[in-house]
Amino acid sequence: MQIRTRLIWLGLLVLVCSCITGSGSVQLRIITEDNPPFNFVDEQGGISGQSTVIVRELLNTTGDRGNIEMMSWTEGYSLVQRQKNSILYSTVRLPARENMFKWVGPIGFDDQYFYSRRDRDIRLSSPDDAKKVESIAVYRNDANHIYLQDKGFTNLDVNENDLDCIRKLATGKVDLWLGPAQGLHFIAYEAGVNPAELQPVCYVYRSDYYLAFNRDTDDEVVKRWQTALDKMKENTDSGSMSRYQQIITAYALPGYAASTVTRQQVIELVERTVKDIVADAPTTIARINARSAPYLDNDNPELYVYILDENINVIANASNPKIVGRCFKDVPDMAGRLFRNNIVEGALNNSTGWEDYVFTMPGRIGLYHKSVYYKLAQGSDGKKYIVCAGLYIAAPKK
Repeated sequence: MQIRTRLIWLGLLVLVCSCITGSGSVQLRIITEDNPPFNFVDEQGGISGQSTVIVRELLNTTGDRGNIEMMSWTEGYSLVQRQKNSILYSTVRLPARENMFKWVGPIGFDDQYFYSRRDRDIRLSSPDDAKKVESIAVYRNDANHIYLQDKGFTNLDVNENDLDCIRKLATGKVDLWLGPAQGLHFIAYEAGVNPAELQPVCYVYRSDYYLAFNRDTDDEVVKRWQTALDKMKENTDSGSMSRYQQIITAYALPGYAASTVTRQQVIELVERTVKDIVADAPTTIARINARSAPYLDNDNPELYVYILDENINVIANASNPKIVGRCFKDVPDMAGRLFRNNIVEGALNNSTGWEDYVFTMPGRIGLYHKSVYYKLAQGSDGKKYIVCAGLYIAAPKK
């Protein structure tokens, strides 16, 4: 009887503890936009970036649940104002937005500059001098649009995205654009603009990025996230960098990592795949997308093959078949380099070669140097395919 009573009490204790542990957790809808290097779609088609890593770690720490969705800024900005338990990041905290959301942060920052064409002689001694130019391109309802409105600017040319802003600047349709220092190269290359043609002419302000919670979200949830973020920013007992600093630093400069595959293995995989494409393209493509060996090395998943067509559409990917069918034309790496464009151009002109770029590494935070070997193949179906495989680049020997 005593044993039975103890078991009952033990069961009740476990039940109570589990209720306490899970009672406060909530299901969240988490929204972000494409804003490298803070939030972006990585090489494998997943949502990554400096702020995204922080958000995912905060989810784990708080015990709350939620999937991250990417959508346009205008759509996400509107949604999070309407839906309880929703979050928008990376959001700049401004006086005009203060009462629209509940805030957790900061989770990062960027510097905003007025940019002009390099061949224009526009000189500003202060941001207010920009009120004298004819037009300044801004992205509708983003932080820079609101900031300039609050400062009394009336010469704003409002656009639906920063790509249109920077295109207008490059073609001389506007005098200035207010844009981010860290995001300049990504926006420019995606818009088909050479960033070397643009120049910063005046520093405007520092934008601090936050998590913006819907106002109806319980205060306890918001407090739990802020507490978790504050804890992430605390230095360790050994005096080394905090987890927050480690994440920020990892996205500041690309790092090097010793690859688990050799250049010879990469070349051999591409050459083998080219032969198979030439012999039977449909079957080979199907096997690649089924993640079959040898197109994906089961013992070493870093070694895999993918295929692009002449229009930079993904035809096959042994590592992530979900991105098959997507077009990556004019999509830069995290250093602003149009490496996929270069791969296809190099293959069509020279048949084969190597292309270096910068991107994320599965299972690790930050950006890393990577190199891809490519080769042009004439498929059995008469179509042209560019077969690729890559490896991470080790640090140069001193």
